[in-house]
Amino acid sequence: MKQSFEISRIHTPLGIFRVSGKVSDRNDLAISQLEIMGTDGWLFLDIQSKKVVNLIKQLEPHLLAHLQG
Repeated sequence: MKQSFEISRIHTPLGIFRVSGKVSDRNDLAISQLEIMGTDGWLFLDIQSKKVVNLIKQLEPHLLAHLQG
């Protein structure tokens, strides 16, 4: 079963993010929306782009630690 989540602000070594998505019992993440804090505020990231897919993979441990904490 997947549980919806929203993280309004998470500080990581990769930047400050706002994230929405779902997480399963087995800690599988499905990100539906990802924003990064830029110099002018929040910037939406294209979760379909290759760079952002790679970024999400790097963010996963930080997001899971936050959700479990």
